[in-house]
Amino acid sequence: MRIPSGCSKIDKSDIVDKVKGLIFGAIIGDSLGLATEGMTKNQVNDTYGNGPIQFGIEEDEGVPFLRDNYRASFDENDFGGDTEQQLLVLQSIIQTGSFNYKEYAKCLQNYSENGLQGLDKKPLGISKTSQNVVAHPEFQSNPRKAAVEVWQATNKLRGASGALVRAALLGVPKFWDGTTVIENTTDCCRITHPDPRCIISCVIISTLVARILRGQDLEHEENEINNTRAATTIVTLPPTPTDIVNGSSSAKVTGGSSSQEQRLVNNTVTPPSSSPTPTPPTSRNYLETDATLMKIVCGVIETNKRILTAPNTDPLFMTPETDLEQTQSYYQQLVDTCSSFTDGPIDFGFLQLDSMILDEDNAAATATTTPKGHGPFKCLSAGLYSFTRHLPASQETEHFKHVLMDLVLEGGEADTNATVAGALMGVRLGYSRLPSEWVVGLKRWEWLEDLVDEFCGLL
Repeated sequence: MRIPSGCSKIDKSDIVDKVKGLIFGAIIGDSLGLATEGMTKNQVNDTYGNGPIQFGIEEDEGVPFLRDNYRASFDENDFGGDTEQQLLVLQSIIQTGSFNYKEYAKCLQNYSENGLQGLDKKPLGISKTSQNVVAHPEFQSNPRKAAVEVWQATNKLRGASGALVRAALLGVPKFWDGTTVIENTTDCCRITHPDPRCIISCVIISTLVARILRGQDLEHEENEINNTRAATTIVTLPPTPTDIVNGSSSAKVTGGSSSQEQRLVNNTVTPPSSSPTPTPPTSRNYLETDATLMKIVCGVIETNKRILTAPNTDPLFMTPETDLEQTQSYYQQLVDTCSSFTDGPIDFGFLQLDSMILDEDNAAATATTTPKGHGPFKCLSAGLYSFTRHLPASQETEHFKHVLMDLVLEGGEADTNATVAGALMGVRLGYSRLPSEWVVGLKRWEWLEDLVDEFCGLL
């Protein structure tokens, strides 16, 4: 896992900062998400109103956590099963120096019985899918076979998204080697969640992390976007809500892109130094899309679409789903989900968070009702939306808090959605730009800090 010279445009100290940001961003998301996990939007409104929810060491700010029967089992600012799943991967890598899915399967088996090593508590949040797979009589000898048989027998668990919380961390080991990143990711996913929607979602997440850590991909995309801006025709569009707030009467985008793989480029106007500092946005007033990150997301989806469009043609992407028509429909769902913030009437760079994340009254429901209503694509879209928000300089920390809080206030699978979103925003910002009042306020913060530093020592 040692980072070789020349594999990234980013200094090693910044890489370590981003890795720590990924891990702690995910933990914050999980811990905050416990406040509304399993709640409908109406229940969230009745309990927390418009928020914010009290969290970290901000004891005098926000609405206190609801202490119902479920949440009473967690301490203040504690983390749940999604964090424990991530830390289990981390501990497995520390033990072996790299990721090995068989070693991880052993750790998962032990965790299901005894809890996480180093914590004096039983596992409180292991998912129903993982419970069924680990309980399979052949799990220890052949975890992949066990997962497939559970997937085939339990239709209601086919769209479960629990594997996605492990995916971001798997973009770290050998992030400079794309094949290894994908192999580790699919191996980890397939021992509990062999559904092709889970596999492609995990691959998208881990690949994005690896590209951020490599750095040169960001530089390439920024240069390409700048060249595109200079070479294409400028089209004047009607004013948007953000334009009106900023006093602008028009927005500009480049033309000439295809309908399904449109690459939207937004001109960001930098206000003069005398301009007042804008108020950090919430979901009520739209957030601008970062054109560079959005183009990277679209490229990652395009590169890996064969998981769904040509299933079982690549040994890395083997899946028990053999219905080509079904996998093609999954691909269309993926495209539809991700185009929520690239296409349509708000195609010029702004998206309202509230309209994207839907209620999920039954987390175990099948993913056949609506593309975004259930399953891993809903969780993925929450993460990608958060990841691609344009964060103005010097306001990143406040934006992190606002976006994550707004996501959690949607309820549903809030802990899982916020874990993925927190990880992707965290790797962008780095540990040094996460809100210190939330990080330090985490339950077992010092223990977490030591464990994460031990992991980063392998880099």
